[in-house]
Amino acid sequence: MPKPPASLLLLLSVFFLLLHQCYGDVYVAQLLEHLMMDYNKIWTPDVVLYNNADGEPHINIASLAMVDSQGTVIWMPPSIYKSFCAINIADFPYDSQTCEMKFGGWTNDGQTLDLQQISPVVNEKPEKRFDDTGTEYQFLPNGMGLSFYHSSAEWDLISITSSRYAQIYPGCCGQVYYIDIRYSLVLRRKAIFFTVMLTIPSMLITNMTPFVFFIPPIEHKMTFSISIFVAFSVFYLVLIEIIPPTSLVLPLIGKYLLFTLIMIFCCTIVSVVNINIYRRQAFAWEMSDWQRWLFVRTLPKYLKLKQLDYSEEEKERERKERKLRRMARRGRRVRSKRAPAADTSPVFRSRRLRLLSLVEMDVSFRNRSAADAHSLIKQLSNSVQIIAAHFHNQSQESKITDEWRLMSLVIDRIFLIVYVLLNLGANVWFVLSVPTIFDDRPELFGTPAYKPLSGDAINILSRPDFEYPV
Repeated sequence: MPKPPASLLLLLSVFFLLLHQCYGDVYVAQLLEHLMMDYNKIWTPDVVLYNNADGEPHINIASLAMVDSQGTVIWMPPSIYKSFCAINIADFPYDSQTCEMKFGGWTNDGQTLDLQQISPVVNEKPEKRFDDTGTEYQFLPNGMGLSFYHSSAEWDLISITSSRYAQIYPGCCGQVYYIDIRYSLVLRRKAIFFTVMLTIPSMLITNMTPFVFFIPPIEHKMTFSISIFVAFSVFYLVLIEIIPPTSLVLPLIGKYLLFTLIMIFCCTIVSVVNINIYRRQAFAWEMSDWQRWLFVRTLPKYLKLKQLDYSEEEKERERKERKLRRMARRGRRVRSKRAPAADTSPVFRSRRLRLLSLVEMDVSFRNRSAADAHSLIKQLSNSVQIIAAHFHNQSQESKITDEWRLMSLVIDRIFLIVYVLLNLGANVWFVLSVPTIFDDRPELFGTPAYKPLSGDAINILSRPDFEYPV
């Protein structure tokens, strides 16, 4: 059957120790100690894996059984099982999973088939416990021997416990109880691959993003921002390939990458707005009073930015304007004095008729000179006013342009501080959310293996803590 989404496929290769007493012959005991028989010639239990995922849920490998002179039948068939368990990827790739495998008889009830736990630790007895539903079961901390265990390259085996249940299923089987043993395997993912290939590069890209705010608001700022955004998007494509597809929960690394991607997206938007502010000109944009008060006069001194020196500029501009106004007034006074001297002088009126013939050309020249001087002074005055207005407008435009540029620097500095704080908080949250950092449980390793049906295996039966099933 296909593997369901967000599930873990377990491949378990085990040896079952199945024994019962059904033969007894004194004559055989005098001839040999034990006898090897085909399992088809004796009774064998129908033990199956209830949560089977693929393949045969029962024992399907033919092997011989050993019968001793006391009538004890020992059958240790090897078998391979495939089981699945739903996994929780909330902490991926630093997650731990608990998988359960349930073995029990399919048709034999508890009266004909008794399954017992055998601990690999001497003198370890099962203890009675109750689950969440109040059902009693026998719990064994060391539920399975690891003689043939081989370590995985992806998972660490943390613990294997076993629980023996004797349950009644009234819906199908009346008041007859059935026995099953449930093995609980705790697996911890080896995260070094994901740390080196995914987590560390994403953190490096995240910590490189604040340098966007150090670049002047020009085209290169946008290029750098978009490059970071594209590089981070690639990690999302990688993440899709390595995590199981599920919509139940967002993995830990996915939350971190999503939050970081949103921050990088915001940085790109801020860069676009900042370039627009930096390139604003006075003839097209006028800064409002609250913008000038907040971004030009108040925030720069708290953000350690160089402020615009308004006092010296204002004094210099006022000095030039006063000088130009004085020059304009002086020109008007000269014009007002010379014009009456040519037209209303008493000496000129009293001697006008008598000296007209002598000074006619001179008077004509003087009148013409006065008119030319008046026109020249008027032109000079207008030119001075035009020059003064030009310098004033140029100074105002330069001032407004500098204010817009200072505003863009202030916005860069503000978002730099905000991004650094958010990034630091995200990194701290990510590190503290990794459960394996605080998980100090050691990994289990395989013990020295013994051959099936060898003397070591038989020694289990001679242990003082072993009891034959009744």
